[in-house]
Amino acid sequence: MITDDEVRRIGRRLRDLVEPLAANVYFAPEAQEAYKALGLSYIPSYFRSRSACMGDVAGDVVVATFGVFNPAIVLPAMEKARKVPVDDILAARQSGAIGALTRILDGVPDGLDRATALLRRASDACTCEGHAIFAGLRSLGFPGDPMGHFWRAADLVREHRGDSHIIAWTSHDVDAVEITLLTELWWRLPLKSYVGTRGWTPDEIDAGIGRLVERGLIEGEEFTSAGEQLRASIEEATDRQERRVVEALGDDADELLAWLEPWSKAVVASGGYPTDPSSLTRP
Repeated sequence: MITDDEVRRIGRRLRDLVEPLAANVYFAPEAQEAYKALGLSYIPSYFRSRSACMGDVAGDVVVATFGVFNPAIVLPAMEKARKVPVDDILAARQSGAIGALTRILDGVPDGLDRATALLRRASDACTCEGHAIFAGLRSLGFPGDPMGHFWRAADLVREHRGDSHIIAWTSHDVDAVEITLLTELWWRLPLKSYVGTRGWTPDEIDAGIGRLVERGLIEGEEFTSAGEQLRASIEEATDRQERRVVEALGDDADELLAWLEPWSKAVVASGGYPTDPSSLTRP
């Protein structure tokens, strides 16, 4: 029987290592050039490329499934981006991801097939209920080459936890602005230093802070005890939904983490992801 502590340790470490590998596609010049060729700039291409696994969905579906973005930037971006067919944007995303990871990792590294097999075992253990982006990715199947298989398996694991996290914070009666503000403090970042990247205006951010203050969750620019406990509870609720991932890996979990660590660090070192997630997240 795997303990809650092991679920927490392995699940959070896996989250941190998978993030740069799966999400490098959002920063990769190979992907950006492919989107540019389709007539899309960064913001529309981000929403369209990430949501296309779910089909030709409307902007409101992206607002719901991505969770933390201001509808005021999502809806107009998707109105423009939906002019690009789903198959075209998915092909651009896939080729960009494979090309970037192949470049950064200097080809196909030793152990890639083994790591892919373990990530696939983990994602195969997950179910789709309440996990819309994960379900969409699963419906695509796997690309026809080793790096593509690895990237898809990593993306499945990443998006399953992402969907789990939205389930967790919405069940704690927290809205999109509030969870981002709470996460800034959870990451030990200055308040209001990150939330603007999700498209929220200064007035909307200040209103969110006011709600958190009124609820006794923050005081000044710091957590109250109640606020820190609530944010910890959200992360624990996310961990619980990832138990199947950790159980599926079993005794091979640490082997997978050992394979992923140098590749994840290589992505960060190359500039392919903004920062090492382990430097922000709590153990």
